[in-house]
Amino acid sequence: MTSSQRPIRNQRSRLAIGLTGLASISLIAATTATATGPPASTAAPYRVKTLTTVSGPSPFAAGCPGGFHDELKITGLVVEPAIAVNPRNPRNLLATWKQDISPAFNARDAVVASSFDGGKTWRRTTIPGLTRCTGGTSDTASDPWVSFGGDSTAYFGGQAGLTSTAPPAIAIVASHSNNGGRRWAPPATVAPRLGGNEQPAITGSPTRPGHAYMTWSNFRLDVDPPWTNTVSFSRTRDRGVTWSPPVLVDQAGPFAIDQAPRIQALPNGTLLAIFARGDFETQRASIQAVRSLDQGRTWLPPVEAGSKPLTGEFHDPETGDILPQPGYPSSTVGPDGAVYVAYENSTSPTSGGIGVVKSRDGGLTWTTITLPGVIAFAFEPAIAVDKHGTVGVIWYDLRNDRAGDTATTADLWFSSSKDGGATWQQIHVAGPTDLRTAAPAAQNRFGEYQGLAGLRTGFAAIFGLAAPQARNGPTDIFFAHIAPGR
Repeated sequence: MTSSQRPIRNQRSRLAIGLTGLASISLIAATTATATGPPASTAAPYRVKTLTTVSGPSPFAAGCPGGFHDELKITGLVVEPAIAVNPRNPRNLLATWKQDISPAFNARDAVVASSFDGGKTWRRTTIPGLTRCTGGTSDTASDPWVSFGGDSTAYFGGQAGLTSTAPPAIAIVASHSNNGGRRWAPPATVAPRLGGNEQPAITGSPTRPGHAYMTWSNFRLDVDPPWTNTVSFSRTRDRGVTWSPPVLVDQAGPFAIDQAPRIQALPNGTLLAIFARGDFETQRASIQAVRSLDQGRTWLPPVEAGSKPLTGEFHDPETGDILPQPGYPSSTVGPDGAVYVAYENSTSPTSGGIGVVKSRDGGLTWTTITLPGVIAFAFEPAIAVDKHGTVGVIWYDLRNDRAGDTATTADLWFSSSKDGGATWQQIHVAGPTDLRTAAPAAQNRFGEYQGLAGLRTGFAAIFGLAAPQARNGPTDIFFAHIAPGR
């Protein structure tokens, strides 16, 4: 993001707050939890079995010569992690994040890490030619995402762009690995450089060998409306070597934007694109779901999972900083085909909630699930389902923050449901950590999303922590293996 985009970030932040809450489809969390633990009526059967640091010293400590304003990048500042699990070898995990960011000019590059022992140890590498740091021509990388196909092909998707232009010229790119993430092919261009390309995410097909799907948004808020804002889709059938011409999934109205799209592949072959929408004309925010019955060649009209009025930003009462609330829905599909979406549902700087909605019919209709025990400002949920159908959610909240001290204290929590969301049990995962020492407030402290993936039994979580946990810069990326048992 260039300095000319700072107003865009502020406007997107206002929108993001509006995209959270969705009061018409969720209930505010119950207050049966104590300030430091899960609901008192249940004993949590899950625990954190492994907690390791995934990131390490920056591979670009000397900078990237030729990168636009490279000197402004903060070495060791890492945000926005994603994670994936190899379906044929669940001990093979894949993670990615943005490395060395600056508020105005984004990251030097993306780093990818792989593990073959269930997350106990990690090997870090990069995508050759993604940015100038690795032999390419782009100034920056952003929004990294990883996925495995059912045939064990590993996929990476993200942005690579020039920040010396206004607006930045951003390409949507993809790479692939045939050995579990140890080595990566040079990036293929999915969509050429264009101002407004944003928020790509890649999904490997669980049933079609060599197939993967990419979706992204295009919007520009640095110009006056009316806008032409879109969600687009492309697919590969040759393990990421080539990609189809972009297909339109949805075009928001002239005074609206669609953001943070993700593709879910359902067991019956249906593709489901799930994203957030903010409509400035109607002053409504919503979650949308769009179906494709022909592998993404065509898309049906969107279905609204719920909506609420757009609202303003939430600010830290002590510092005045914008509290994290990027408004990125997190979605997943269970082994029975049930679709779950989690989203931020806080109503004030001191009143928190994580909303969850569920569809049993491939996104045609949606029902509300209440996630209890979220008793303070909460942000950046990630949701997943394991192979036994247990639903898991992670999120940060500020329940342990204390007024008048010198920190904004956040902790990471996990809640699980073995009955499709009817009842939940909660545990503490990590923290406390100090948001004030993480990324700037405009970067949502830990980026715009964290990651959770289902295992055969249990979950693989990836997330950012700042002081006192971070050792390699203002933030580090951590992995937690969360599973039942002693």
